[in-house]
Amino acid sequence: MCALFKRNGKTPVIGIDLGSGFIKMAQFKETSKGLSLVNFGLLPVPEGAIQEGRIIRAKEVADSIKELLKFHSFMGNRIVAAVSGQLVIVKELLMENLPDNELSEAIKWEMEKFLPFAIDKAIFDYQILSKVVTEEDGSEKLDILSVAAPLEAVQSIVDVLKSADLDPVAIEVEAFSELRLLKFIPNFDLEKNDVLLVVVNIGHNYTSLNMIDSGIVRFSRTLPLGGKKLTEAIAQYSGKSFEEAEAYKKEVFDLNNQNDPVVSAVEQLINSLSLEIKRSIDFYYNKYNEGKTMKTVILLEGGSANLKGLSKYIEESTGHPTGINKLFTDIAYFDPNLFTLEYLQEMAPIFSISTGLALREHSATAIKKAKKMKAKTEEKPAPKKSIFKYKKG
Repeated sequence: MCALFKRNGKTPVIGIDLGSGFIKMAQFKETSKGLSLVNFGLLPVPEGAIQEGRIIRAKEVADSIKELLKFHSFMGNRIVAAVSGQLVIVKELLMENLPDNELSEAIKWEMEKFLPFAIDKAIFDYQILSKVVTEEDGSEKLDILSVAAPLEAVQSIVDVLKSADLDPVAIEVEAFSELRLLKFIPNFDLEKNDVLLVVVNIGHNYTSLNMIDSGIVRFSRTLPLGGKKLTEAIAQYSGKSFEEAEAYKKEVFDLNNQNDPVVSAVEQLINSLSLEIKRSIDFYYNKYNEGKTMKTVILLEGGSANLKGLSKYIEESTGHPTGINKLFTDIAYFDPNLFTLEYLQEMAPIFSISTGLALREHSATAIKKAKKMKAKTEEKPAPKKSIFKYKKG
């Protein structure tokens, strides 16, 4: 998988999601049973310390990371982080089949057309998806997924991790960490599946959409709407403080409860989000699938994914089956003395990115094989699991 910055090492990596609302960490280790959860945890980010994916106040962010590490037992200090979707440009390119040294340079100048920042201040990476024979002249070209990010943004992440006494192994793109998590799901072959997965990460300030088809991130988009705006709408309507409105959103608010006058204040924002998701899916059909519809599943994740009634609302609005990304609980064993399954399932959508980052150096094939071997030795075979039933509701 692509990484904008990477380095080799030995101990299991910690995945860190530097969000504008919370910092999230997760770590796994490989055992004879398969993959095992070491620990995970989160901590609020000081207001304004991280804005639009950029680290504004490095010392405060580093102090928050150190504080989070104090409260949770992680192995070693090797860490993998992601560049925010707001800062990353992801493009699918059709390039001449050139030698590696020439190809990287050609991609760089092709990507310049799409960059909102200077090319000499960007860092690039790419992945060859397939070889394509063109209809015009029968020549062979390369279908390439290319990513670019501001160099200063990547360097600022490296610097803040080092100041927190951590060893940055790789900096990659959010979309690729989400893709990696899907590859670890038992009894599910992402590359051979004929389903379009629409991963919708509702963050603090923005929402990212990633379309995954046949094991490839084909399309990415960022929307300027996140959980913070939902909380602000509740606060403005009800006269509550932001903190009170946040608690109300998590504990009381329910989109199914039309008798709650606060619902009307938030429903307009939810409807806008749902409409943009549907438009993005329709755009994908037209651009990548010759206008034909296909089996499509929406996965909600992020801090607001657990909002009561949200998945049902988006499913009914878009016409596509929608579920909450709780895949975190399917990929690894955990100590029941430390975690309950109910708690892990509740927290899973919040840790989707950090989980994907933490899986970077683990082998999905080896883990799946270990789980199958263990299932054979059990008195009752382990039930087969899928992402969720491809059926509305």
